[in-house]
Amino acid sequence: MSQVLFLSSPVDNDVNPILSLASEMITRGEKVTFFGSDELKQPIENIGADFKSYSKDSDVFNKKESEKSGLITALLEPMKFIDDIAVQLRGLNFDYAVFSDAYPYANVITRLLGIPKTQYSGL
Repeated sequence: MSQVLFLSSPVDNDVNPILSLASEMITRGEKVTFFGSDELKQPIENIGADFKSYSKDSDVFNKKESEKSGLITALLEPMKFIDDIAVQLRGLNFDYAVFSDAYPYANVITRLLGIPKTQYSGL
């Protein structure tokens, strides 16, 4: 059984296909940890995956309209985003990571964790 880290932005057309893949992997016996925004907690836990949430200060995907968009914030403040994930995953071990096309910094995060990665396009 592999330990798999899933990384996805909370956009429906990004999340739905990758949630389906994670669900299928769980059915096949894989242990899945899914990192996402709070609004994804229930759907992630419903498929049997462990849920990790961005801290409120670092949830670049869940900004109010008056604030910079999540992607712009992630691009302008990358270490805030990356550090939050690294801190929350400290002490956890993964065999590899699966991430969606639109997920920023998956390459950096997987390098920090020292694990291989697979990009999932949902096609």
